[in-house]
Amino acid sequence: MSVYGALRDKPHNTVILAILALIIGAYALMAFRYPIAYIWATYEDLMGEWAQTYSFLTAAVLAVAVAARQTRYRWFFALLAAACSYVFLEEISWGQRIFGFDTPAFLKSRNLQGEANVHNLFTGPHKTLLKDLISIAVSLALVGYGLLYPLLQKLKWRIALWFDRIGVAAPPFVLWPFFTIAAFFELKPLSFNEAEVAELLIGFALATTAMHYLFATRHELIAGGKDWDRNHSLVFGQQVIVLAVAVLGIASVTTVGFYSVPANKMRVDNRIENGIEKFAGRYERYDRCDIAVDLYQLLLQKEPERVYILRKAAACYRDIGQIALYEETINKAISIDREKYAEEPGRASVNQSLVRSYQLAGNDELAKIHLEKALHIGITRVIEHPDSASAAYSYGRTLQLAGRLDEAFEQFTRAYDMDRTSSRYRRSYFAVRAVLSG
Repeated sequence: MSVYGALRDKPHNTVILAILALIIGAYALMAFRYPIAYIWATYEDLMGEWAQTYSFLTAAVLAVAVAARQTRYRWFFALLAAACSYVFLEEISWGQRIFGFDTPAFLKSRNLQGEANVHNLFTGPHKTLLKDLISIAVSLALVGYGLLYPLLQKLKWRIALWFDRIGVAAPPFVLWPFFTIAAFFELKPLSFNEAEVAELLIGFALATTAMHYLFATRHELIAGGKDWDRNHSLVFGQQVIVLAVAVLGIASVTTVGFYSVPANKMRVDNRIENGIEKFAGRYERYDRCDIAVDLYQLLLQKEPERVYILRKAAACYRDIGQIALYEETINKAISIDREKYAEEPGRASVNQSLVRSYQLAGNDELAKIHLEKALHIGITRVIEHPDSASAAYSYGRTLQLAGRLDEAFEQFTRAYDMDRTSSRYRRSYFAVRAVLSG
């Protein structure tokens, strides 16, 4: 049977593939054209993550329904229900995202993201060897279960048929693109929050798998869909549409409701602002300074004298050939830095900022002068305050600016060891460690 014939006779397959195309197409469109929407679709407590969360919750509920029926697959779906319930609870940090309670001290000092969940004890926003190994293992598992297992069943390999006999439910073969694309995105090849897209694809695929087996058992059909007539396929296709619309609708309502609470709104707005800054840097790395500079200007509308952002905007203007705006922006940054320096010449951070501003302006002589001042201030503070995490961190920043990464890492390690609850110390520690480890 041709591909067209298979899709015509099994319209639910067409529905599933159309949903995949809509998900990938929407994320691609947002990434290339609407970066703020992309942030809303990939950041915590926002639309995309709530959709992921409800996808796994739906998968858990449907898996419970299958497990309640007398089939050889019931133990598998009981395990799937437990696994999806765990993922759901981890996604909401066991209620922290909803109720806003503080992270327990034990988790705050060990969790790579400072949240009340378990998975960030091992993975998080920082690059680590363990995180890479877990990503590879998850990707291999997704390909193995989502592509190879149903394919080998179709080819009637003995090992696959044996797994089916003992009750390991294979996903419908039409879902293999969900699993394989998710496996690719789990490796984070683009460094563009694509792992969040992967989680949505996985959650939807598992929910659809559970619903597929539930539909088959209710109608006394073969789970693989071989004896499904066109009417069965149409009905199941409608159910898949309802599933997708329901998840999207509930995620939308939750996002609006969550955002309407003043305390949550403040947290989310700060997260979006951080996201704008991060994504502007990511667009820069992909030579899309035209998009990056627009994002930096959004930040400058709120804080017009934020020197770090002025420097980033100036660099973007230079790279896209808008030299007049580059000069205007970097001169403004230097002017603000000089005003701060006149008030606090002995402050390390002020001298560090001047180093960066003068380097971007091409004035290496003045940059060197302020680098030497910052180094002197830093070593003096560390000697005078050997138990100060702040002093170690500040000196590490200056050493990093001077290109002395081994010494900088030593100071970041001291700061992180003295205060593991600080996201700044944790971020710098892991960032420099990743560079040194290659």
